[in-house]
Amino acid sequence: MSKAEVLLVGMIHMAVEPSHVNEEKDEIVKAQQLLERFEPTKVAVEKSYYVEEEMNRRFKAYRSGEIAPAYDEVEQLGFPVAKTLDHQQLYAVDEVIDMSSPTIDGVFEWAKQYQPTLFQDIMKLYQLLLEERQKEASLLGKIKAINDAKYLQTLRKVYMKIAQVGDRQQRVGVNWLKQWHHRDLAIAANILKIAQPGEQILIIIGGDHLPLLQQFLSESDEVELTSLSHYI
Repeated sequence: MSKAEVLLVGMIHMAVEPSHVNEEKDEIVKAQQLLERFEPTKVAVEKSYYVEEEMNRRFKAYRSGEIAPAYDEVEQLGFPVAKTLDHQQLYAVDEVIDMSSPTIDGVFEWAKQYQPTLFQDIMKLYQLLLEERQKEASLLGKIKAINDAKYLQTLRKVYMKIAQVGDRQQRVGVNWLKQWHHRDLAIAANILKIAQPGEQILIIIGGDHLPLLQQFLSESDEVELTSLSHYI
């Protein structure tokens, strides 16, 4: 049987940008319908297994019309797609990792104080990412932007700049990236565990995770990655 096909969809976090929910309901419905064209057999989302049972309790209530979806991409996109395709559950693939040793703010503070040129380089790259997102006002436009190959290449550059923050005694940036890699490697492993041959797995995940998830899943040679551009 053929390998499972995986569609990674990098997303903005709607809880952080609630205007998309309030003002772009038609765009959300359109995004749902476009993702349904992939015909996923499973929908996996950026939630940890600690809340998977509660998430699926809410999904059951949503299916029966008891509740409206909350202001996040899991319930605004994941729930409707899974309901339309008559799924009984969603799959939580995120991993709970301590990201505080150091925090990303701590990394930036170090760079700003001790490596100002590097800090400016990082900020310029972040500005490029922000500009790419802001070029598109609509939800679908932003989804396309953060899944674009050029955007993801810039994001990879950011991570490699972060790796250079610190000195030989204090690898500040590397230590943060170890936490980030731990999380994304665990997410990739969780995806592979649920991906059975012949299935089609839709992954709704924060866009910043895409570079490493694409790398890890591709290198596993256990699944086939499909491009979002085929559907949106």
